[in-house]
Amino acid sequence: MALSVFALGVNTTAAVYTMWPSDFALSNVSSSAELLPHQKASDPLPDPVVATLRDIQSAQQQHVALLQENSSSLQQNTALLQQDSTTLASLRQSVTDEQVDMKKISAQIADERVDVKRMSAQISTLIAKVDSLQNAIAPEVTSSIPTGHARLSGVVRKRMARQPKPLGPVSVGGSPLSFPAITSAPQG
Repeated sequence: MALSVFALGVNTTAAVYTMWPSDFALSNVSSSAELLPHQKASDPLPDPVVATLRDIQSAQQQHVALLQENSSSLQQNTALLQQDSTTLASLRQSVTDEQVDMKKISAQIADERVDVKRMSAQISTLIAKVDSLQNAIAPEVTSSIPTGHARLSGVVRKRMARQPKPLGPVSVGGSPLSFPAITSAPQG
């Protein structure tokens, strides 16, 4: 509308200028132009194709940024997977080594059980032999001891039975490895 008013004013001025005689002076047109309201020129409307291309370019830039982020994340995940794979392989090897060690220990335990059974059988045999020897020797010794000495041997047996067990290391057969100093107690 303002443009129409301006165009009308220009046409009117041109008509007046052409119709007046040449000796007639016109007033200053610029001062009358100032009386008309000025309208700022609006920004040119963008071409829809240019606007669409800018939107597409912006979307492509966003997609490129997202792809770069995804690529970075993918590289980090790949590195973590490789570390996890290495750790898992190490753990599997450790488990395998432990299983081998357990089999060795189980075999050693089985061997030791066999040895213990063999030793137990030997000990049982030795005990039986010692008992048979003691039973065979005991009547001969007691029959040769006079009755007066029999009481004495009973006292000696009681004292030997009261003796404390030896302190310190003892061999498998039960005899002491070292002899502690024995002090005699006063008899009274």
